[in-house]
Amino acid sequence: MPQDTSSYDDVLKTVYEGGIRELIPTKVKTLELFREKDAREWGGREIRYPIRIGRNQGVGFGSEGGQLPAAGKQQYTTVSIPMRYQYGRIRLTGQVLKASQGARNAFASAMEQEMDGLIRDLTADMGRAILYDGRGILALVNTDPGTTSTVTVDAPGGVAGATNGSRFINPDMLVAFIAPGTGALVSGGTAGVERVSTVPAAGTSFTTTTAVTGTIADNDFVVRAMTTATASAVDTSYQKESMGLLGLIDDGTYVATLHGVNRTSYPLFQSAVIASVGAVSADVLQRGIDLADQRGDGEIDTLIMHHSIRRSYLASMEGDRRYMGGDLSRPDAGTVAAKRGTLSFGGIRVMEEKYAPYGVVFGLDGGSAVRYTLAAGEWMDEDGAILSRVGSGNTAEDSFEGVYRVWQNFHLEKPNTCFRLDGVTATVAVAHID
Repeated sequence: MPQDTSSYDDVLKTVYEGGIRELIPTKVKTLELFREKDAREWGGREIRYPIRIGRNQGVGFGSEGGQLPAAGKQQYTTVSIPMRYQYGRIRLTGQVLKASQGARNAFASAMEQEMDGLIRDLTADMGRAILYDGRGILALVNTDPGTTSTVTVDAPGGVAGATNGSRFINPDMLVAFIAPGTGALVSGGTAGVERVSTVPAAGTSFTTTTAVTGTIADNDFVVRAMTTATASAVDTSYQKESMGLLGLIDDGTYVATLHGVNRTSYPLFQSAVIASVGAVSADVLQRGIDLADQRGDGEIDTLIMHHSIRRSYLASMEGDRRYMGGDLSRPDAGTVAAKRGTLSFGGIRVMEEKYAPYGVVFGLDGGSAVRYTLAAGEWMDEDGAILSRVGSGNTAEDSFEGVYRVWQNFHLEKPNTCFRLDGVTATVAVAHID
């Protein structure tokens, strides 16, 4: 009988090829738009500055010998920008720190992988937050789940729509349920916090490791919880995220008072919003651009939308495009989008964004965008060490923890220079975002 690989298996080696392959998406395009600008330092209690919000109406054309206009005055109010605090935390045992040192023992150092990975994870979470309204809503509960371990959800990011409600919810995530009427943690205790077990590919639900509390109701907000010991909404991300485009480029639909300015009292702090758009078209995009120009002298430089709307935008030009390749025997029906190139509308950049709300187009005047930072990204080390020993005395462990923090917030100095389209119809290819 000849020697074969089956009988020689105990001698054959498993060959491991070096390097860890990164499968998790890491691009955060909208965040980079703000990062490209020089950050403004934030300090004290809050940042405040005055804005002129109304003209002197004591003007008019009169007659010879007639009355002069009644005296008027310029109108002002104050913008106040709070800081927002984002954290990430790692813990490693002394054993894994030692066992993973050196190329002979591991593909990569556990400490480096956890530290570098955490920074990327916080960046991804901020990449989602910068597209939404600061409330931290991941989804809405869709029908009362009773006391099962399956929660049906819709309205991803808090934006109405039944498609892919669980797009921002991931396995092992701690979630809490917030009552929209009161802003309180459902059931007022730890029963309102669950750990996500699985997220089915259909995108309409997620399961939890234990059955949820029976007090969770339809349309409750699903948000991140800090720990399983969370006892109130204070220890969740609800109303604590950095302000994103859905609140910045808004007419009060999502954020009625933006950074201290009531948009009803001061309409100039509203952005132009066109609702129930339907199919995207050159006309509706131009209407948004024209409104931004008329309302605030806006100069739109970027149109931000989900991939599904970009496809609809491409489809709207189908009849006007001529397909050609290197020669007529090899025509090419694609566009630069096929290789992730940049599209444009009248010279304005069209930027696709995987985190963008479905059915929404943002028209951004980048000259108005501001990022305020108190800690642009750093490991907490006030006690003299980035990794600190866990516990002390009788509770000491051979483990070490580190905390990374980003303290920043986003702002538009002139929201009326931007516009938003809502209710844009497009076919969404459901894709879960890890």
